[in-house]
Amino acid sequence: MKKTKTKPKSNLKEAGGDASRGQVVKIRPGKARPGWFSKVPPVKQYWAQSRNFLSEAVQELKKVTWPNRKETLGTTGVVLVLVFFIGAYLGLVDFLLSRLVQYFIH
Repeated sequence: MKKTKTKPKSNLKEAGGDASRGQVVKIRPGKARPGWFSKVPPVKQYWAQSRNFLSEAVQELKKVTWPNRKETLGTTGVVLVLVFFIGAYLGLVDFLLSRLVQYFIH
């Protein structure tokens, strides 16, 4: 909605009225804006897109070559060993750096 303001008339002050009250605001009806609900696609479209996504996901999962038990245990062991060695290395570096800082502080 558009608002139009007019200047206060100078003769209102002379008549004893307040100049700020002489301001008139006319409101003109503007263009009607569509609500947010009109921008939302229909529910049927959502169902179709969801069904399409799920069917494509199932198709892709069928193409995956899943590891067997032996491969899974082997890769899990490698990960655990690497986590242990990297944790020990970072712990040693942290210990040495903290001792070095303590030496320079005291």
